[in-house]
Amino acid sequence: MPKIEIPYIKTDRFRFIQPPELLFAGQLMDERHFHTPPQVHEDYCEILYVSEGAGEFTIDDKLYTARQGDLILYNSGVVHEERALPESPFRIIYCGVRNLHIDGIPVGSLLPPSIEPVIAADKYAYRVESCLSEMLQECNAQVLGYETLTQNLLMSLITLIYRILDVKHSFHDFTGKSEITLRTKAFIDRNYTKSLTLKDIADTLYVSHHYLSHLFKKDLGDSPINYMITRRIDEAKRLLLHTDKPIYEIAAMVGYENDKYFSMLFKKVVGRAPGSYREQGRKKASQPDG
Repeated sequence: MPKIEIPYIKTDRFRFIQPPELLFAGQLMDERHFHTPPQVHEDYCEILYVSEGAGEFTIDDKLYTARQGDLILYNSGVVHEERALPESPFRIIYCGVRNLHIDGIPVGSLLPPSIEPVIAADKYAYRVESCLSEMLQECNAQVLGYETLTQNLLMSLITLIYRILDVKHSFHDFTGKSEITLRTKAFIDRNYTKSLTLKDIADTLYVSHHYLSHLFKKDLGDSPINYMITRRIDEAKRLLLHTDKPIYEIAAMVGYENDKYFSMLFKKVVGRAPGSYREQGRKKASQPDG
């Protein structure tokens, strides 16, 4: 087997500014009636992996269903609630981590706030489960060198998580951005269907709207309001193609009380009116392949 040398000058884009600290590790076994009320961890993040079954997770007021092979990732300060599904009792392996500082990610965060907190481990599922299981075994045994081994396993686990994210989102897309930009994007992603102004967003983040707009455009190449419009139009397109809701109702669902203004804006962005977009999309979907 040929020798593979590691270059002296490192080219890897991913690195820890400081090593993270493992606080705890544990597991839930065959839980049918497990439920935790809403809670928040102010000083540490948490990593959960569903190795069997399924459960429901409410994270920042958004409901997710996580199944075997899924990771659930809580940043500090995030409100979350967990519930097992009786028809599909789950087994979860989990750990808590603090003192996180990954290059390009806000200090103390496991994930950039723009990333959804439930992700499929896909081809890395076995390795993720193996890291967590070994970490748990070492914590239980506490024999010579267990702290060093758990530290290395934790860093391997977090690195695997970012490999998974790199496939889905591209690591470059969410690193090197200011924390205000990431928080603004995450806030819009969660609230784009509400009636929001730039001042509303800036006040929520305790910054001036001029400064927020400048940073956002510098980092992402567009204004916060244009980004919000894009999210609304994308959701409207989905609703037009996959539901029979009338256009005025879809307009209201994506944040526009005036359906005539919505139709005008939709045509400006997409190039055709909502009704025409729906008709064309369904006609295309009904045509046989080939």
